[in-house]
Amino acid sequence: MTTARHASPTRLPDVPSAELPPIVLRGRPLLRGLVVVALVLAAAHFVAVLVVWAAPSAGLRVPDAVRLNAESTVATWFSSALHLVNGLVLGLLAVAAARRERWRWIVLAAMVLAVSMDEVSGFHEDVSWLLHTRLHTSGVLTYAWVVPAVAVCAVVALACTRMVLRKPGGRVVILGAAVFLAGAVGMEVIEGAWIGSTGSSPDDTGFLLLNGVEETLEMLGAIITMSGLFRMASGLRLHVR
Repeated sequence: MTTARHASPTRLPDVPSAELPPIVLRGRPLLRGLVVVALVLAAAHFVAVLVVWAAPSAGLRVPDAVRLNAESTVATWFSSALHLVNGLVLGLLAVAAARRERWRWIVLAAMVLAVSMDEVSGFHEDVSWLLHTRLHTSGVLTYAWVVPAVAVCAVVALACTRMVLRKPGGRVVILGAAVFLAGAVGMEVIEGAWIGSTGSSPDDTGFLLLNGVEETLEMLGAIITMSGLFRMASGLRLHVR
């Protein structure tokens, strides 16, 4: 009686799994280009303000298209896009982070993405008006939204600053955040004091100049933050050169 032998299954050679290629980004030229765009937008705003100031009898008005504080402009879209990129990079860092730190990166990403949405929606202005009318704030607190904003930023800074500083590029990120907050919060406090002391309107030259400084600091702060985040994300399938 013959016994049938079962042929052993043929072992296929190990084939390495395909990996997604890394994203190579020319970071320095991109950042230089963003700085140029920010400065051009700022220059257009300041030139228009000064032209209107120099010719009061002409009845000119600063066009909304170049006003940095106007809604639905190139400057608004540009600022929103900067924060969107920063939020996405922070999301990438959150995915790659250790579990005990991941929630902190998620909080940072969510905050920056919220700022991106606020740039085009103006939600903080509605909150500010509500607080202003209910609490009857004035002077440095004319824009009352700065009170909850400072509180939230302080809590997040206490929770996340050390974590950020441990990363390469962390100091640059902190510097960028400081520049952004100097514009978004610091300049709004100064603008509120200006309105309270002079009784000027948002169309007055002094206010428009202060507002131009605010928006310029916000754009430059976001770009500085981006440069630090790019350095942090190098090696996480995002190679920045």
